[in-house]
Amino acid sequence: MADSLLGGFRALDLTDEKGFVCGKILAALGVETIKIEKPGGDPARGIPPFLHDAPAPEKSLYWFAFNTDKRSITLNLDASQGQDLFRKLVERADFVLESFAPGYMDSLGLGYEALRRVNPRIIMTSITPFGQKGPYAQYKGSELIASAMSGVMVSTGDPDRPPVREGPDSIYFRSSAAAALGTVMAHYYRENTGEGQQVDVSLQEVAASRTSSDLVVWEFDKRLIKRNATIRTVGARATQWLWRCKGGYVFWPYMGGPGGAPANSALSQWIDDDGLENPLNQVTNWDEFDFATLPRAVLDVQQEAIRKFFMNHTKKEIAEEGLKRGINASVVNNPANVLENPQLEARSYWVELEHSELGVTLTYPKYFFLNNQTENFIRRRAPLIGEDNDDIYANELGLSSTEMVALKEAGVI
Repeated sequence: MADSLLGGFRALDLTDEKGFVCGKILAALGVETIKIEKPGGDPARGIPPFLHDAPAPEKSLYWFAFNTDKRSITLNLDASQGQDLFRKLVERADFVLESFAPGYMDSLGLGYEALRRVNPRIIMTSITPFGQKGPYAQYKGSELIASAMSGVMVSTGDPDRPPVREGPDSIYFRSSAAAALGTVMAHYYRENTGEGQQVDVSLQEVAASRTSSDLVVWEFDKRLIKRNATIRTVGARATQWLWRCKGGYVFWPYMGGPGGAPANSALSQWIDDDGLENPLNQVTNWDEFDFATLPRAVLDVQQEAIRKFFMNHTKKEIAEEGLKRGINASVVNNPANVLENPQLEARSYWVELEHSELGVTLTYPKYFFLNNQTENFIRRRAPLIGEDNDDIYANELGLSSTEMVALKEAGVI
């Protein structure tokens, strides 16, 4: 079995939070991913939470989570000497990942057209709020703005309150995944033609692709789908699907017709077994149960009885006994539940990575997918600031110790 799918290739990662996961995915696939940070460290090292709640550049759990398997060098791209060093790095690289505003890399003489003259095989992947061209290309943006302007946010939250953002940074992560896919596709093309290219990823576009069902409803019915929070509309009636229980929440869809009949009948029987008041007993044929013909007051009484039933049980009881009875309820897990999940444990999903400089070992997801021919696993903690400066600058580029000191004093590295 080979170690990884893309071993032997190198990426230079200039991204901020918009693209961290792109580099993380490539690193897990075997690409030697070098995170290029400003001298003193990437600003994202200041993003909480922090290990032991102690803010410090080398203790950001956000940084730990999304920069695994990367190496780190420091480099000031605004300095002419820094630009020269970057060009030398590009000569030895296969990919450049960046998330600057469109035109910024060009202004430094490091845009795609300039870099392809240095290395015709180079692939540059650019991740920006609105893409490289168009009337919004120069607008600043963030995960929150992309969520709002893509139509994602309008569908998130309670119907009687303003929209809310998703978390954590879901649009950044999905856009990074799209960028990684685009990078690998461009790599496939290069392996067949020898030509590099630029991959252009827009946060707004990636997010908008998730709203296809809302767009179709508007296109054909000129109707806006309203936020529904814990309820869902199937057919003519909105019913509750997310229920509070002891210690948390469970997901269980209250549905009519043959699709909902087995679970509804089983739930009604369980309510009886608990000795609770059960208005669901009034339903004589669950296969023909139709919310469209049910008075709203009757539905409200039924759902209140279901709420009381779920509050009578813990998440564990509902998951285990519900599976036996066939009510198909799914618990809403918190991080503690996820770490203890027997399915993930059985698949060896977790890996312990040592942070020897901090004297701790932390648990991480081990992989994005499994492959029976390669091991595309996360193996190494996120890098320290400039951890690989000596190896890259001295051993690879041949800089002397005197040159390294001078560059550091000048704020270049």
